[in-house]
Amino acid sequence: MTAADSNTLRRQAAPIARALNEVAAATGKPFTMGSEPGRFRIQKPVYLLQRLGYPPARRFGYDLYLMGPYSPALTSCYYALEDDGLRAAGAASDLPGPMVQAVAEGLRRGDEFLEGLTTLLDVNRRTHHLPAALAHARAIKPHIGEPTWGRYGDSSQPTAGSPKAPRYELSPPRARRG
Repeated sequence: MTAADSNTLRRQAAPIARALNEVAAATGKPFTMGSEPGRFRIQKPVYLLQRLGYPPARRFGYDLYLMGPYSPALTSCYYALEDDGLRAAGAASDLPGPMVQAVAEGLRRGDEFLEGLTTLLDVNRRTHHLPAALAHARAIKPHIGEPTWGRYGDSSQPTAGSPKAPRYELSPPRARRG
């Protein structure tokens, strides 16, 4: 990789690194690149930011892989930052607070939730039909427990964009009681 290529990757990755720093501050858990779980925990929040409409995250193309959506281009960017470290990204990002909180909440719910949520979002992006997307995601992710999928089962409940829900809510619809 040439020095110019490396500088280009650093410029592309810097706003993402700043956004991840904000999410890490909200969760109290820093992101690491040195392990598969660490890289998973970078891929999924950036995918969520893309689906929430954060402009710097839109440049990364994703394909559905074993553990959910994966972007080779994002991998290149965070390896370009590995020498600098995520903390060297500088100033605060322009990431809206509700996006920070939504992604932080997804991270707090754990890896299984992130894998299920990002897979469901990716399949739904392709099908535009939530019941079909849910059925397909369940079929390709049988290792994800029913408590995770069950959170998505009742589409009659309020969801993101409804008057009472925050604009960037990542929480699945809640099952009705009684």
